[in-house]
Amino acid sequence: MLSENESHFNAITAASEINAEYLEDYKHKVHQFSVTHDATEVEEDSNTAADNQLVTDDLPATKTFPVEFNRALERDVQLLTSILTDVIRYHPGVAGGVPGHLAEIASEILEASLKYNTDHTDESFQTLAELIREKLNEPRDYLEVARSFHEILILAEIAERQHRIRRWRGYRRGENQLSYRQTFQDAFEMLKEKGFTPEDIRNSLLKQNIELVLTAHPTQASRRTMLAKYQKIAELLEVRDKTVLTPQEMSEISFSLRREILGAWRSNTVRRIKPTPEDEARNGLAVIEQSIWHAMPGMIRNLNAALVEIGQEALPPTQSLVTFGSWIGGDRDGNPYVTAEVTQEVIKLARWRGAVLIYQEINELMMELSMGTATDEFTEYALKYDVKTLAEKGRKTNWTFSRFVNFSLRIDSSLNLYFRGNIPTDEPYRLVLAPLRDRAKVTEEYLSSVIGLTDIPTPPEGFIFEISEILDPLQECYNSLIQTGDNIIADGRLRDLIVRLGSFGLTLVKLDIRQESERHKEAIDAITTWLEMGSYSEWPEEEKQEFLLKELQNKRPLVPYHWPDVPGAENVSSNVREVMSTFRTLTIVGNDALAAYVISMAQYPSDILAVQLLQKVSRMKQPMRVAPLFETKADLERAADTIERLLSVPWYVENIKGHQEVMIGYSDSAKDAGRLTSVWQLYKSQEDLVKTCEKYGVKLTLFHGRGGSVGRGGGPQHLAILSQPSGTVQGRMRITIQGEIIDNHFGHVPTAESTLERYTTATLIASLAPPEEPKQEWRDLMQEMSDISCDEYRKVVRETPDFTPYFRAATPISEIGVMNIGSRPAKRKATGGIDTLRAIPWVFAFTQTRLQLPVWLGVDSAFSKIKEDGRMGELQEMYKQWPFFRSLVDLIQMVLAKSDARIAGYYDERLVSPEFLPVGVKLRERLTVVQELVREVAEVEQMLDNEPVVSRAIESRTPFITPIHLIQAEILKMSRTDEDGADEILVDTMVVTIQGIAAGMGNTG
Repeated sequence: MLSENESHFNAITAASEINAEYLEDYKHKVHQFSVTHDATEVEEDSNTAADNQLVTDDLPATKTFPVEFNRALERDVQLLTSILTDVIRYHPGVAGGVPGHLAEIASEILEASLKYNTDHTDESFQTLAELIREKLNEPRDYLEVARSFHEILILAEIAERQHRIRRWRGYRRGENQLSYRQTFQDAFEMLKEKGFTPEDIRNSLLKQNIELVLTAHPTQASRRTMLAKYQKIAELLEVRDKTVLTPQEMSEISFSLRREILGAWRSNTVRRIKPTPEDEARNGLAVIEQSIWHAMPGMIRNLNAALVEIGQEALPPTQSLVTFGSWIGGDRDGNPYVTAEVTQEVIKLARWRGAVLIYQEINELMMELSMGTATDEFTEYALKYDVKTLAEKGRKTNWTFSRFVNFSLRIDSSLNLYFRGNIPTDEPYRLVLAPLRDRAKVTEEYLSSVIGLTDIPTPPEGFIFEISEILDPLQECYNSLIQTGDNIIADGRLRDLIVRLGSFGLTLVKLDIRQESERHKEAIDAITTWLEMGSYSEWPEEEKQEFLLKELQNKRPLVPYHWPDVPGAENVSSNVREVMSTFRTLTIVGNDALAAYVISMAQYPSDILAVQLLQKVSRMKQPMRVAPLFETKADLERAADTIERLLSVPWYVENIKGHQEVMIGYSDSAKDAGRLTSVWQLYKSQEDLVKTCEKYGVKLTLFHGRGGSVGRGGGPQHLAILSQPSGTVQGRMRITIQGEIIDNHFGHVPTAESTLERYTTATLIASLAPPEEPKQEWRDLMQEMSDISCDEYRKVVRETPDFTPYFRAATPISEIGVMNIGSRPAKRKATGGIDTLRAIPWVFAFTQTRLQLPVWLGVDSAFSKIKEDGRMGELQEMYKQWPFFRSLVDLIQMVLAKSDARIAGYYDERLVSPEFLPVGVKLRERLTVVQELVREVAEVEQMLDNEPVVSRAIESRTPFITPIHLIQAEILKMSRTDEDGADEILVDTMVVTIQGIAAGMGNTG
């Protein structure tokens, strides 16, 4: 037998020695991987809408390119999977077992899965299912085989992500073409073709801002430990791709790849401890620190280079095109673990990590800006500091010693003082940066010391309180360098830091606070009851508004600052105490760390005014802006009316200073009324909100609460932005980035850079050249279909008695709720049915079984009715000419291509009681109908014929995902019959199958 190292050498050179039959089966699929991007990438990058798409249809068909990128992808996939197969042969996973035997079983199962993927018959499916039940006798076997397929999918995704970067770079070099064009150069060219001047483009960018808001959710499946290992693998592939290596260096990288893959295989992918909000905040900040912080300057440099190409000046470094927010540690809606103390701790954590990065950059600038030439104005600015005080009190942040210096440069030589750090006075930039570096170090050390403390000491002398304390000196350095002709130095690390400070501030992210409107009503009710004014909750809406407006304009405090911790308020509920504690905490942390206060389930003007009053009660000097979240169909329908009633109040308009933010929810509206009704109501509500705000001369920022999956408003964000209603973007928007999407789109520096570029170009195009208004007959038809879809959706989900027990039996929804996947509970309330279930696990559960119900239920009835009426041609016309409708249909088509009625039926067969089986039968019949109807609307013979890249990507994954589904169904059956319900291996296998399916499907919830 070969030694482990000899076997590894063969794996990385020939990729054929180990388990040849298994590898040959996989190589067949490698070819499909090598000619396509992966499904997730295409979802984000492909173009399916008309007018405003940056497509390549006009490219000469005869043009060839010298670089063969597909072979590089095949090489990477083959290398990674060969190493993994070798690792599996020699090393048992976390569950133990016989490694060689495991590889043989996995190979046999893969062969059967490949056969099913080819002929797709009932017979081949049953053969695969029986083989799994026959070969996998113990829970340990299920776990190890599921892990093997899971790891294959992960490694293929890593290779494909690197391939996307490779092709993106090749496109910029002119070596290849893409099916999408979303670079700055492409966007500028398209806008010029539409009649916009280069000045128009630059001026629009000067007014543009996109805020990306990171959120954590209960279905974020991967551990940070595993993500770090996968990130290392991606970095090693990138080094191989970009660097000319010696044989020894190549060997070292190969051994490093093996080390990381082995480490991943031998590590448990399952969380043993439920993550806390603080844990989730650390994970989100890690992506900022390790990736986005480094990607932002590169994106801005690309933008400025494109502006120069069209004869325009670069944007000023202080222009913040993209900023970042977060809900992690601030979203308390339905999460009892997010308390006032947690919010304060998360803000301290973000501030500390920001201070670490800022100190590192200033320290590097100290080495870089050694020039002695500066403007007279800057030299005087540099020498304004009391250098003797600095010498006595300065921090030893460098190798420092007292030095007698002669101030001979441009000043009186009689000023002989001690200074530190061996910085002579003919280095004026360092004279400015030295105390700035010291202050950054003081700030970083103080913040590090107060993490976890409840009794926080006063910040020391030198602590940085405001961004201007850093930004102003750096801007002075920048201006001096530019004016003295050292532009190339100014536009290096110094400009990059100024850009970063504009995007990330002192805290990296600004924290949103989210709470349900009912909690605020409870708090105001407790106050009015304590004041013996009656029960606020029982007052009619008009009386509530009158009271709130009166108190908002009253200069006297409504209650003592520490209320309800005062005599006579002992009976105030814990919920109210937590609300009041939160507002007092927000007063303490200050506005610089905070963004918007989001009110979920907002319905009436009093919901917004109540938060305004609670901020006043807590003595907030700079109140947070308040953003109502309209998320159900009914709330969206009255959203514009609610905002108009507020804007009709002069005090309110004056208080918001001409700017209103409104959040619209994609998840709950889809769960409430079905996807088709949701997207149409969102479209109309956006139009109405814009018109309302324009009527009162108020600028509107729409905050899009999109999820990761299509069922929750996810999909290609570039396409989503371009298909927004005309006039609703206007250069500014906020968008949530949820769960695993954070890692998929921002977890790697080059990926983050291209993602940021796509967001920026899409917002620019949507602002300057939005899509045309749809025809009235199209709007009428959409409304008709929306009504039909909503009725049918609710008839199944709400009015079918057997639906809920069927749903709980046929999906892993119950198991999801008790797993350590996220800090937030899967349900808003501990009791209740589907109405109290969050939209995220609702979509997630049906993704796991491949029924994909939330995406298409109701669409089948709507399209069927239009076809029966002989109006299919109208739908086809809308598909061709209306970007919004085409986006809707194509996303449904993509999800339907991932569905599989046989797999959904297998879950029913193994898990559902006979009395509920008819529900599943009917739903699968409807799935078949909607697939046919969507193909007819898109005028394709097979699903995704118009998107062959997406189709091949999905097909290439199917052989690896299908066995994981069947394993999951078996594990669900075992665990539900396990009397103790505590078999650790069963629980671990369940989590691994969830992770594997999520990896293969491209999203979780």
